[in-house]
Amino acid sequence: MTSPASPSQTRALIIERLVGDSGEAAQVIGVGRGMAERSLPLLQKALSAELGAPVTVDLQAVEVGRVPDARMRAGETFAMTIVPSPTSADAMTLVMDAPAIAVMVQALFGGDPDQPVAPIERDLSQIETDVATTVFQEVAMALNGSGRRSLELRQPVPRAMSGNEAKRRVLRDGAAVRIIYGISTPTDTGTVTVMIPQRILLATRGATADHGG
Repeated sequence: MTSPASPSQTRALIIERLVGDSGEAAQVIGVGRGMAERSLPLLQKALSAELGAPVTVDLQAVEVGRVPDARMRAGETFAMTIVPSPTSADAMTLVMDAPAIAVMVQALFGGDPDQPVAPIERDLSQIETDVATTVFQEVAMALNGSGRRSLELRQPVPRAMSGNEAKRRVLRDGAAVRIIYGISTPTDTGTVTVMIPQRILLATRGATADHGG
């Protein structure tokens, strides 16, 4: 592995090694929760505008973990994308499970929100992958922030991958904060999992962690 090209990258690697899974978990979770809570109304509004149908977005959990754990709870069928920034090729990893994709597709195409959606137990279609990409775009924009505290995520986000491509994609290991959103109708619920490396989170938000990030 080559050495980092700049002092800021070196500092980021040092931060990652220092905090790890056993580092300042309360600080990391506090910063992540602050971001997630601020993003929630933005995300709800954005998805409602995209769909024109009642879909509820809620914050289910904010935890510490490792980046490769992003797919851990997604099941066999899911969509995934990895969003770069100027300082990192993997500043954010997003995973959307099959129930969440089904909820979004039904809402987008005018399905009855009071009727259960059919589970997706096959490879995703192009339309389903496009819907997942749209959701990832809105999540990334809601979490990105602005000014000096921005994650500086590159837009638009890369198109979602699925199937064997998503399952076999190697994710660089490292300590991360895991943010889990629920996407639901009255009958069904799915999840979108967001993994942000701690080296990214603390480099951009660490200075204000004591104030909720």
